[in-house]
Amino acid sequence: MAGSFPHPRASRTAGWPRELQRASLLLGTGAALFWTSFAVGRWIVVVPSFGPTYVDLILAWVAVVVHVSAWPDLWIGLRHLRSRDPKEGDAAVAWRAFLLTLGLVLAAVVVLPLQYHAIASTDAWLIAVYVTAFPYLAWTFVPVLALHAILFGRVANYLDPRSRYLIDAGALVLFAVAAATTAVILQNPGATAFVRSWGVGRGILPAAALAGYGLVAIGLTVDATTVWPRHRAWTPQRAR
Repeated sequence: MAGSFPHPRASRTAGWPRELQRASLLLGTGAALFWTSFAVGRWIVVVPSFGPTYVDLILAWVAVVVHVSAWPDLWIGLRHLRSRDPKEGDAAVAWRAFLLTLGLVLAAVVVLPLQYHAIASTDAWLIAVYVTAFPYLAWTFVPVLALHAILFGRVANYLDPRSRYLIDAGALVLFAVAAATTAVILQNPGATAFVRSWGVGRGILPAAALAGYGLVAIGLTVDATTVWPRHRAWTPQRAR
């Protein structure tokens, strides 16, 4: 009788979207670059024809670009999960967390230029750098950490126990960083509260966020390198 039904593990992992693994690696890389921008401190390099250049700000901008480059993979991977079983709760919650992340960032793109009148600037490159840096402003990046924890925590339910433990641990770290950052900002409110809180100790909080994204990336990579045996949906019965 056991051979008459699909194997539960095979049906759960069949066609696993590797785009989610690539997205986790990109997010981890972006977190590493962002932590580095705090760890190096204010590093100014004089470039001919450009003048003083802030290396830490360039690293932060590159980190945001890498972060945003993970969105197409998240979109494809999560849509693939939902298409496999539209009634699956884990895939639906992960998809909604991703859409809410996009909504927060788009809100920043619309609201902040109006607030600081950046659109009136004649320097196109300054506008481009300003807009791409929005996801890492305090009021958007902190909830993004929590939403990524929810997203990958739900995705972990599709994986083997070893990978699930790693990703759940990473999600808890992201939740903890978001909570700690929120507490620090509330105690010391201000326009630069986020930068000050994440710059303490050469970037303790962004280093912790890097550890969280790293655990998620390792968990998804470990699952991707596991070779799952192919199970047949039914076992032919030998004639007697």
